[in-house]
Amino acid sequence: MITAEHDKWINYCKNNKARYPFKYENDDNTFCKPQKVIEYIGKITHGNAIVTTDVGQHQMWAAQFYPFINYGQWVTSGGLGTMGFGIPAAIEAQLAAPGKTAVCFVGDGSFQMTNQEIALLPEYGLNIKIVLINNGTLGMVKQWQDKFFNKRFSHSVFNDQPDFMKMAEAYGVKGFLIDSPSLLESTLKAAFNYKGPALIEVRISPVEAVNPMVPSGKSNHEMEGY
Repeated sequence: MITAEHDKWINYCKNNKARYPFKYENDDNTFCKPQKVIEYIGKITHGNAIVTTDVGQHQMWAAQFYPFINYGQWVTSGGLGTMGFGIPAAIEAQLAAPGKTAVCFVGDGSFQMTNQEIALLPEYGLNIKIVLINNGTLGMVKQWQDKFFNKRFSHSVFNDQPDFMKMAEAYGVKGFLIDSPSLLESTLKAAFNYKGPALIEVRISPVEAVNPMVPSGKSNHEMEGY
């Protein structure tokens, strides 16, 4: 039996990762930085949580900035783009591994697809932390409209939203709101120390972009934003 050798490819990937690390500007005093939120949650959970995501910018940021250390701890629909996937996936993951911390990263657009499922969290005693990255938009769609369509926004900006903290309360889930960078670390600590399900809403800038990105029709070596 011939076993494939991947050491050369793995080393090549590691060298590229060291040479071109993911980065972001951390100089915004008005809005929280989603990358920093995810990095800090990685620190709190020691990179050992089961992480589920929905679809969009938060999905990309989670892939880039959560410090995964184990095989099989990343549950996402990937390029299938299944909005509404994150919360049901987190419920399934927590039921399958009740001793693990389950974290669901979700955007405000995706959250509206299956937010009614949070009714199951107190019913089944699931200690899931839902991190709602709220930029008031369908972020990935708006990013493309910002960059390639002269800011002609088509159904990508939410002029009105429900009060997500009141929604959490109505379902018997503890709500934590982070609407200032100064509250980020203390509120995340409180939320993850809380014994029970929690909805953590983080307000971020509506123009925060995922970088790098490969424009439509171009190759990976033509990526932008680095």
